[in-house]
Order: sequence, then C-alpha cells, then structure tokens
Amino acid sequence: MSFVSWQFAMLIALVVPAYWLLPWRGRIYLLWIASYVFYGAWDTRFLALLLTSTTIDFFCGLGMVHRREALYKIAAFGALPFLWLCVTPVIFPAAGALPPWVMMVAAVFPVVFCVIYAALWQLRPERQRLAFLLLSVCANLGVLFFFKYFNFFAQSTATLLAGLGFHPHWTALNVILPVAISFYTFQSISYSVNVYQGRTVPTDDYPLFATYLAFFPQLVAGPIERSTHLLPQFQKPVAWSIDHLHRGLPLILVGLFKKTFVADNCALLANYAFDPKTTLNGYWALLGVLAFAVQIYGDFSGYTDIARGTARLLGIELSRNFAFPYLARGPSDFWQRWHITLSTWFRDYVYIPLGGNRHGTARTLCNLWIAMLLAGLWHGASWTFVLWGAYHAALLTIYRVVPGLRSLEENANQSRWRKFSAIGLMFALTLIGWVVFRCRDLGQLTGWFAALANWQATGVSWIKPACWLLLHAAPLLLLQLGTRHTRDEVDIRHFPWAARGVTYAVLFLAVASSTVNDTEFIYFQF
Repeated sequence: MSFVSWQFAMLIALVVPAYWLLPWRGRIYLLWIASYVFYGAWDTRFLALLLTSTTIDFFCGLGMVHRREALYKIAAFGALPFLWLCVTPVIFPAAGALPPWVMMVAAVFPVVFCVIYAALWQLRPERQRLAFLLLSVCANLGVLFFFKYFNFFAQSTATLLAGLGFHPHWTALNVILPVAISFYTFQSISYSVNVYQGRTVPTDDYPLFATYLAFFPQLVAGPIERSTHLLPQFQKPVAWSIDHLHRGLPLILVGLFKKTFVADNCALLANYAFDPKTTLNGYWALLGVLAFAVQIYGDFSGYTDIARGTARLLGIELSRNFAFPYLARGPSDFWQRWHITLSTWFRDYVYIPLGGNRHGTARTLCNLWIAMLLAGLWHGASWTFVLWGAYHAALLTIYRVVPGLRSLEENANQSRWRKFSAIGLMFALTLIGWVVFRCRDLGQLTGWFAALANWQATGVSWIKPACWLLLHAAPLLLLQLGTRHTRDEVDIRHFPWAARGVTYAVLFLAVASSTVNDTEFIYFQF
C-alpha cells in the first residue's frame, strides 16, 4: 500500500477520526490493526515474520530487567506466526502456498524459543542481561541476513571459488525480500540495546510494543525511530487539537509534491540515462545523475514528510530525516543532513561501540570504514552498494586527514565564496556517489565514466530533457530557499499568511497536474 494510493487515503480517512474518538487502549489496538493491514497489503504472509521479531524482542526486553514470564505465555505469543500462516491461505487465497519448510520452522519456533528462554534463566544474573541482548540482536540480524544477504554471499563465494578452480554446484534460494525488513529490524535492535543500556524501560504491554515496532507511517521506509523517542508517545495519550491538522496536512502536501511532481518526473530522465540499453554520451551521463540526485532526494524526503504528516494527524511526532543535504560542506556534514536516523543509528550502535574516535587516528578511521561499509551493504545485497559505502568512507577519510578540506568543512566563519566552493565541491562528490549507487553493476558503472569522454551530441537530444529537469526541480529549490534558515526544511509557518496560501496552492496544483505516477518509493526495496 503506497502513500500515493487511494487505499492509503482510505486508510487515513478511517483511522484518524476513529483514533481521536477512542480511549487510549482502543487507540493502541486501532494502530496495531491498521499497521498490520498496511503492511499486509504487500504480502500478508510477511506479517508472520513481523510477529516473530515482535515476540522475541518483547520477551528479551523483559528478560534484560530480570522480569521472568511464564513459559505458557511465551509459547502462546510464539505460536502467533504459525497460526497466522495457517489461516492466511483461507482468508487470503491469492497469497499463495508456502513451502513446507516455512511452516515447519514456524511450528517449532515456540518450542525452540521457550527452550532457549528457559536456558538463559539458568545463567548467573550478571550474564542474563547480556545473553538476552545477544539473543535479540542475533535473531534480528539472522533473519535479515537470510532474507536479504544469503543468496548474495552464496553467489559471491561461488564466484570466488570458481576463480580458484573450484566449481560448486549451489542453487540460489527462491526467497522474496520482505518489505521494510531493514527498517524495522534496526528499530527493534535499537530497542533491545537501549533497554540493555538502561535508556529505555521495557514495556510489559505486548500490543503497545507491537504498535511501536509496526507503526504504519514509518514502518516501510523510516524514519528509524528510537524507543526513547517514539515509545513514550504511545504510552502518554494526547488530547485532540486543531494544531494536529495544521501541522500534519502541510507536511503531507509537501511530501506528495516532492514525490509526484519532483521525483516521479525526474525519474523519467534518470531511468532513461541509467537504462543498460541507452547509449550514453557526456551530456546524458551528467543529466542522468543530476536527475537521479533530485529524484532520490524528492522521493525519500517526500516519503518522510508524508510519514511525519500522517503521524502528526495522530498527535505523534516523528524524527526529522533530512536537513538540506545538498548544502553540505563536506561528507561528515552530508551524513548529518541525509537519512539522519540511519546515520545516527550507525554512529550510536556501530561506530561508537567499536571505539569511535577515542583510540587514535588509525583506529578511528578503521571504525569509520567498518560503519560505512555496513551502511552501504544495508542498502542492498550488491557490490555496488558496498562500493558506495567505501566511496563515502574514503571521502570521510580524506576530509579528516587533509587539513585544508577539514577546515573547509568545519570552519563556520569563512567567507561566502569559500562556503559556496565547499558546497559545490561536496555536491559534485555526492553526484559521483549517486552514480555508484544507481548503477546496477560494475560494468554499467565503468560505462558511465567512459561516457564522460564523449561529448558529441549524438542520439536523443539532451536540451529539452534538461529543461524538463529544471522545470520540476526549480519549484523545490525555491521552496527550500524560503526555508533555508529554519530547523525544519519543510516548515513554512514563518511565511506571511498570504505567502503561505500561495505556496500551498502552488503545491496542490503541482500535485494535481502530475501525470506521471511511479508509486513505488525507492527506499521500499531496502
């Protein structure tokens, strides 16, 4: 169910009024059901996977504070995934049959989980907390690895062995990647780590925790919320206020504008330029990556704006995820502006635990490279994503060790010309990174760089497409020009009332006039 579909509009139209009419407990159950309906719209069978993660992390969180639950209760919740898979073919015949091994795994899960849970309570108290944390983290990462990376590493290993003279006959598993698995897995891990560190008091309310983990506005593509920020908002209900509409609806409108008018129209150019069948020259290579840079920003930040606006209609505040990323003066500044909740997740749960910058330059750079390579791999099971992570790690390294570049990024009291130079340089470097990110394989990446040597105007003219790009990017640039001094890049409440009205009217007309309808958000695949 996409944010730009009529089904989502209907869901919001039903959920929002009912939410404010219900008491607190009713709201939790409503959001839980609505979130599962939203997620199940892609594939109802994957709800069993979400239930599995919910059950493991719920009881592991309680175990970390020495809260022991009865095995019958654990078995009952652990059986929910199996029961759901049993009734799914009956309720949703179009979902299709599952392989027998899936049903077998779901059937034995409650027994295995109860055995492991009981065994951990035999450990000494000082080791139990760490054991429950490791169980939660390993279970989440294990599921993520199996569904997202198993075939990638198996095929890469087979290729390596073939190069050494061995010829393994492995068959790739026919596994469908569950939507949003990377996002809710990271959110679940952050909950367990925060409980272990004492930053979060684990909830003993299963529906409440299930709602936190599956909250539908941010379930599919973030923001990746911390339990310290989102969970208390479910625990403390707020009263209805017209301000929820005043703050939520403009966010949704801006998000729809970014997605339907900006991103989807720029996608026409980016998809053509990065189509393997297209013969590139220098003009189209440059035009394609510029179009993709606008597309991916409009697409992803537009999703975040719609998610934040939808949550705001329910009185819930989600985290900012973007802060004018193309105005960054360096790579470190860029990652403080782009996909903020992911970059801070890797900072807090990978980079800092590895030692951060506390043990000298060499160790700092090593930690940085590990975090960025994992961040690249998080985006997809492909060597181009790993290379993209390595590229940004290299940029962070260069800017850290070269004094001139470091001062160019960090010095806030430099001349306007130097600031523009720093922003222009980083934008050019970001574009190179987007080429690596967008290319399907290393061969296509090589072809893009080779096209830069050919500036002969052959094939499809680039002039009209360049005007098309400018037509759809310019309104976004003007909007950001008006909000550049605000903390939130989509906040126009400081505009005079007449300017706000004109802005909203223009955004609405832009959305209504958009004929391209690419409803799939880019980050759904991650």
